[in-house]
Amino acid sequence: MPNLPYSIELHDSTISDVESRDGSILIKFSRAYVHLDGKGWAQEAEIRIGSATVGGERVDYPAKVGDGQLVTEDGPYHNLLMLPLSTIGPVTLEIEFMSGKVVRISGAGLEVTMKGPRILLEQVAGRL
Repeated sequence: MPNLPYSIELHDSTISDVESRDGSILIKFSRAYVHLDGKGWAQEAEIRIGSATVGGERVDYPAKVGDGQLVTEDGPYHNLLMLPLSTIGPVTLEIEFMSGKVVRISGAGLEVTMKGPRILLEQVAGRL
């Protein structure tokens, strides 16, 4: 496996809550799977999407992510969100959970904030 850039891999991450706050949607990751320096880490993270609407199926949190895609003016991100990540244009985040349920969040502007310490999970660089 190549040494991936600093990123959140949506697959293998766990979302603890999705809440509306001051016209924004806040997606809280209790465990974001982070690629950094050829290793896999766990870290809390938040994604804030401004002027957002939520569509799709009702999900009971916490829920493990199976796949996802973020579309911004800079292009699509499939499953890997390169960090740091902040944009002011239109965005759509689609998250598919391991349960098969899908949530779509659309809005204007997005910011990813990493929270707390990283915990080492595994060495990923150099594996086949």
